[in-house]
Formats: sequence, C-alpha cells, structure tokens
Amino acid sequence: MKRREKPQIQRPKMLIVDDKAVNRFVLKSIFEEDYEIVECQDGRGAIELLAEERGRVAAVLLDIVMPVCDGFAVLKYMKETALHTVPVILISSNVNDRNIRRACDYDVADYIQKPFQENVVRQRVQRMIDLYQIRKENVEYEQAE
Repeated sequence: MKRREKPQIQRPKMLIVDDKAVNRFVLKSIFEEDYEIVECQDGRGAIELLAEERGRVAAVLLDIVMPVCDGFAVLKYMKETALHTVPVILISSNVNDRNIRRACDYDVADYIQKPFQENVVRQRVQRMIDLYQIRKENVEYEQAE
C-alpha cells in the first residue's frame, strides 16, 4: 500500500536585511517556524530579491545602515515599484529623529530598536503583517464590488 504524502503548504516569505550575521541569525530564530526566511546582507541583494520574488514576500525586516546600499535605497525602490503593500519594519540601533522622519516618508510600518527583545519583536512584526493582510483583503473586496 502506498502512503499518501501530505501536501506541503507554502509558508509566507520574510526577508531579513542586515549586514551583521548575528542580527540575521537572531531574527531568523524568532520567525523561522512560521516563515520561510530569506536573508540579505545589504540593500542591493534585497532589491534583487524583491524584484525576483515580487508578490511572495510577506514582510521585510530592514536595517538602515549597511555598506553597498542602505535601507533607505531599498525603501525608495519599494516605493517606486509599488511594493508598498509589503510591510517594512526597520531594525536599527541608529534611532534618531532624522531617520524616523525619513522612514515615515516611505510609510514604514514600524521601527524596532536593537538590541532585540524576542517577544516584543515577534508581537510587533506579526501585528504589522496581520494589519497589512487585512488591508489588502479589504482593498481586494472593494475592487471586486
């Protein structure tokens, strides 16, 4: 008798962008049970991945200060390519008024300061993903009417 294999449910993707491997590791360990994690160490890699995976990324956890291409370049790309439906949560130790104001210009969903507190990060990120999903469903419903 042949055993039936369970169909694999595709988990949503989460993109973690940080130049520090330890930060990517910590964030990955928080979310890897619920999300397929994709990591990039700079903004250039994030932009390439977002272009390839358009529509499959549920959330982006994005550092601001990185070599090669910073977080604001990623935000600019996302705004220019209509990826504003993907929640972006900035993760940075560089919290200052200027960066917060600049992030607001790109409609960033939230801003989390390093070092991370696991329960706070998990709750805030999941809340943003849920809110964006509800908003997306409402827009789709309104367009269907």
